[in-house]
Amino acid sequence: MGAWLSTTRPRRSTSSSPTSEPRIESRLEPRGIFPVADKELPEELPAPIPLGSNPVVLLADSDERIRQGLTAQLAKYQVSVVHCADGAAALLEAGLRKPDVLLVSAELPVIDGATVLRLVRKRLSIPVVLGVGPDDTAQVGPALAAGASACVARPYRPREVAQLLSLADRGPRGWDQPLVCGPLTLDPSTYEVRMHGVSTARLPLREFQLLHLLMLHAEKVITRERIRAELWGEGARRSNTITVHIRRLRERLGDDPHHPEIIQTVRGVGYRLVPPES
Repeated sequence: MGAWLSTTRPRRSTSSSPTSEPRIESRLEPRGIFPVADKELPEELPAPIPLGSNPVVLLADSDERIRQGLTAQLAKYQVSVVHCADGAAALLEAGLRKPDVLLVSAELPVIDGATVLRLVRKRLSIPVVLGVGPDDTAQVGPALAAGASACVARPYRPREVAQLLSLADRGPRGWDQPLVCGPLTLDPSTYEVRMHGVSTARLPLREFQLLHLLMLHAEKVITRERIRAELWGEGARRSNTITVHIRRLRERLGDDPHHPEIIQTVRGVGYRLVPPES
């Protein structure tokens, strides 16, 4: 989920089928605030997302067609969906069910999506993702500042939503806990990356996830196969997909692309993050 620099606004899908996968061009302005799908990656056949057993998405959306369509599509990825039609129900269900990810539409009756996001972030340590339509782009920046794990274009692309489950806390270290590698820090709760105390430009979601994976296992080699499995499932079949994301991440961190010192290549195996010098 990664091009931040384009300024073409999203277009809604014209499909009327309730179970067909909606497609939109996910490119919003202003730059640097909206993690979106990788333009170079086509939609692949569904494959299980390597997340553990029975992942659950709580979907809060007032549009029944979107709720039913996404539920049917995510079943192909072995993901269960619990859905509700308003913000009050979303708060109740989130407290009762403790889903792996809460996906909430910006425009909701009773209680709006931004308010749901803020209240859930105060009470639960689960990723909260805001679904943003073409008329909701002004809410993206405040949503991320309020603690949204990500914002995705609505109508949704099921593979994007399934991949967001990699944000879920499925290990001893919670997703919300900051990671520190020398002067490099990553804080999932604020969606910030800092180098020597200075914030970098906001990373697209896929690059943020990639950096999180490398920092979580700093000094250790992470194979390309593991990166592909954890971040893309079967979707990263193009040979240069991971290479392109590593290159972009190095650029954002100020790492020398010709002689990288922070994200090092282990030829024929994968990559290793070495904490930069203070």
